Amino acid sequence: MLGLWVAGCDDGETVRPPTDGGTTLDSGTDAGDSGAVDAGDGGGGGSSGFACNVPKQEGCAAGQNCLYTDLADGGTGSQCFAGACDVVRQDCPSGQRCTYVGLDAGTTERQCVAAGTATEGAPCTLAESPPGQTYDSCAAGLYCKDESQGDGGTAFFCRKLCHATSNCTSGECNTVLRLPGTRELPLVCGPASARCDAFAQDCERPLGCYPSSSGPVCAAQGTLAEGAACDFSNQCSRGSTCVMNNGSGTCRTLCRTPSGSPGCANGAACRPVIGNGDVGACVP
Repeated sequence: MLGLWVAGCDDGETVRPPTDGGTTLDSGTDAGDSGAVDAGDGGGGGSSGFACNVPKQEGCAAGQNCLYTDLADGGTGSQCFAGACDVVRQDCPSGQRCTYVGLDAGTTERQCVAAGTATEGAPCTLAESPPGQTYDSCAAGLYCKDESQGDGGTAFFCRKLCHATSNCTSGECNTVLRLPGTRELPLVCGPASARCDAFAQDCERPLGCYPSSSGPVCAAQGTLAEGAACDFSNQCSRGSTCVMNNGSGTCRTLCRTPSGSPGCANGAACRPVIGNGDVGACVP
């Protein structure tokens, strides 16, 4: 049964959500000071399809969760989804857990079901579930994730569900589950993103190197040009980042601070990006 189960399959591709919710610049008096921004900040009401804030779970009504979703234009955004429970907060009655349950109708829903016993990182399989329901054998807060093995096969392990990296006991909240019959894209904790040089752009293509709350990391690269509105750092083109100011973000070119190459053009100031060494952003 283990080898036949495909719920949570990512079709052999690890899908990573945007790396960072706009860069955090040092405090200053000139325009562009963003204040503190959590990694993965969804922006909330931004212009690029992010209707709410996934890591902070802000922007939705009671009984709803803010989750990533695929957009009609092929991009990724966030949306408020109603559901019976929260897979991270685990707000089900005692002895039960909140997880994604497959139904005979071909849909997948968040439901409260009997808690499993498999712990984080342990192998998992299907649980003995009631007729019409399909869910895994993991304990509360975990999901049975398919993972490619070195011999070319696939194995399943319990991984921690998350809204933000602060929910993870190790690694980062960076791996999306694509489940059949739902538009929700829940996250589980995965290996930490690869570190890189933001100026050398030494990530393997098609990835780009972007500032994040934990330093420059490799992430799927965006295409937005300098000056375009943004919510996440890696929505912008390689060599730039999303700078937040008063709740809105703008793509800005990277620069070396306090001096050196690359610098800024047209009189823009190179402002340091907090937690990213000598990486800065050019702010008009």
